[in-house]
Amino acid sequence: MISAFFKALGDLPSPRFRSVLLQCVGLSLLTAIALWALIAWLLASTELIGTLPWVGDALETVVDVLGNIAAFFLMILLLPAFLGIFAGLYVETICRAVEERHYPHLEPPRDQSITEGVVVGLKFAVYLIVMNLLLLVLIFFPPVYLVAGWVLNGILLGREYLEMVGFRRMEPRELREFCRKQRSTIFFSGLILAMLASIPLINLLLPLYGTSMLLHVFENARHKTN
Repeated sequence: MISAFFKALGDLPSPRFRSVLLQCVGLSLLTAIALWALIAWLLASTELIGTLPWVGDALETVVDVLGNIAAFFLMILLLPAFLGIFAGLYVETICRAVEERHYPHLEPPRDQSITEGVVVGLKFAVYLIVMNLLLLVLIFFPPVYLVAGWVLNGILLGREYLEMVGFRRMEPRELREFCRKQRSTIFFSGLILAMLASIPLINLLLPLYGTSMLLHVFENARHKTN
């Protein structure tokens, strides 16, 4: 796991990784801006309390302004999730770049369609968004919220990134058995990613770094069990 951590760090500066990162960040920013604009339009075109006498218009303006500010910060919080969705389109590109550098002896992986990549990315993002929204009930207890967030996201990130790279090489039943045997390694790998995900800006690298790191974890574990 430690070697996988440092190997993945060494993969980040490669030209192919930079290209994928720029494309994912660009698409994610466009998505966030479009959603923010949609929310702003809905707030502006919907009269929530403007019908109240005397103070209705003023309160409506306050609600619109506060709603736009809240939507802006929500889009910032969701940016890593958007990155995860779009990174799902580039899983094969990322994995091939890592394999060409570190594992050139591997046979070609099984074919995966673009639809499969999108579905994996969407499922991953939905899990992260829903579970982290549920965690918000602990936000008034910061230490508990932080630790619970790391543990929960460690489970999710480890499993989801391992599945993304593992399905390229194993059938579902075989991969489930592999994950069962390697669950502690996968969890602690995910925990490292969860801690990195809590650092602003660094979390933007997570889809690429997480894919690379879990591919190294996967191949190292496969090599030891074979």
